[in-house]
Amino acid sequence: MNLLIDEDMPRSLAPPVRALGFSVQDVRDIGLRGHWDNEVLEAAAVADSIIVTRDRGFTVEAEWPFGFTAGVVFVNLPDGSTASEINAKIVRLLSKRSPESLLGAITVVERRRALSRIVRRRN
Repeated sequence: MNLLIDEDMPRSLAPPVRALGFSVQDVRDIGLRGHWDNEVLEAAAVADSIIVTRDRGFTVEAEWPFGFTAGVVFVNLPDGSTASEINAKIVRLLSKRSPESLLGAITVVERRRALSRIVRRRN
C-alpha cells in the first residue's frame, strides 16, 4: 500500500511507516512542495497513494480527481502537537487497522480516536 506524506507532516514520519511495510513518498522529495492541493491529489491518484495530511482541504471529496479512491488520513491534532506525538498516532493507526479499511475513506485522526468514513468505493 502506498502513502503520500504532505508537507505539513513531520519529515520523521516516513521511516517508521516504511518499517510497517508501506511504500512512502513525501511531497517534499518528489517536487511538490508548495504546490496546489489539486496537484498533490493528482500525484496521489497516479500513484494510488493515501494522502497523510493536516490540511483540511484534502477532506473535501468533491475536490478529489475522478478515479482517486486511495483516500486521505487527516490528522486533526492540536497545533502544539510534537512530531513524535503525530508520528505515534499515525503509526498506531497503521499498525492497528487493516490497511484496506483506509482505502476510499477519509480517516480523521484525533487525540483519542480515529474514525473512517468511506466516500469512494474501490472496484
